Amino acid sequence: MTKLKIGAFAAILVGAAAVMFWQQQQIKRLLVESAVLHDQLGQAASLRDENQRLAAQLKTSVEGSPVDQRELMRLRAQSPKLRQLEQENAQLKAERQAQQAAASTVQPLLTPAPDVKVTTVAAPMATTDLGLLEFADGVAARFDLGGGTNCIVTPTALPDGNVTIQIAMAVTHTDGTSSELGVARIDTRFGRHCSISVGDRMIALEIKPKTE
Repeated sequence: MTKLKIGAFAAILVGAAAVMFWQQQQIKRLLVESAVLHDQLGQAASLRDENQRLAAQLKTSVEGSPVDQRELMRLRAQSPKLRQLEQENAQLKAERQAQQAAASTVQPLLTPAPDVKVTTVAAPMATTDLGLLEFADGVAARFDLGGGTNCIVTPTALPDGNVTIQIAMAVTHTDGTSSELGVARIDTRFGRHCSISVGDRMIALEIKPKTE
């Protein structure tokens, strides 16, 4: 059992390290894209200033010159394209900023290993004893443990007369969303008091088959 816990903890650490590495790579990529976008905006501003300068010069020149008129028409034709480029660059900058904000809030999700059984040795964690419960095969029951934490117990009868108990823990946040804290299973017998760790809590219970 100790080796199983150590292996599960090592797997969690490796997964967390991988998520943090991916997060750092995403932030670096976004920083590079932001620098490229900044250069593009600078080029667009320079092009706009140059067009304005040339337009002012052409306006003061001899308007009867065909060459000057063609240049003026060309600059006027470029004006909508320049405005479109500025709008696209502004939209791209907003998207990059949103991606950077999302990447900076990514946190590694650590899920406790399932099937961790604790029967005789007390674990240093909070214990909730659900007491003697009556269940029907395959019918889940929900228990409110307080503080927005819910416990869902699902029994499944086995051919040998024993029963598999699956316990799922989840917490409901103030915004209405919920997060899974862990899922664990244990094989036991009807009428036997047992306990199992799920997330950061020890759940103890004793079940009996539901009578008609």
